[in-house]
Amino acid sequence: ECSDQDRNQLEKVNDMRFFRDDTTREKIKMLKRIPVFRALNRRELLVVEELLHERTYAKDEIIFGEGDAGHGVYIIVSGKVGLKSSHKLLESATFEFGPGDTVGELSLFDEAPQIATAFALEPTVAVALFRAELSSLLTHNTRIGVKVLLEISKALSRRARRLLLQESGTPSV
Repeated sequence: ECSDQDRNQLEKVNDMRFFRDDTTREKIKMLKRIPVFRALNRRELLVVEELLHERTYAKDEIIFGEGDAGHGVYIIVSGKVGLKSSHKLLESATFEFGPGDTVGELSLFDEAPQIATAFALEPTVAVALFRAELSSLLTHNTRIGVKVLLEISKALSRRARRLLLQESGTPSV
């Protein structure tokens, strides 16, 4: 018979198992391919994976609408997402995002309404990291949170630079 101390030690060992199951292993592989998470090691990816909300969208399904309250960033795992906007600068542009791209990231930083409607151009899987989870990550796992925030900032910087230089074919929202 195991003592309470031995049982607690066994539970800790089971909790420390690197991959809990094949599903987790596949999710970690998938996350590692996404630019926002490339700087994270496996342990850090396990922490982040717990905070993400996975969702599947049918073709033409709206992910978020222009004017909706923004809650976080959507990271495309598979499929394609289009954006359309009634804003003068964006209304004539066509925006298409694919695996590894992010949409809606501005809402991580403020509570302004979405400036465009995001919709699935084909069956799409995305994971969302909401403002509350990012805030918690920055508070409780600062090192991981800063790595993720830095990668999101780099992506926003690249888009802003391309938009300012008016490079064609550049997703800029």
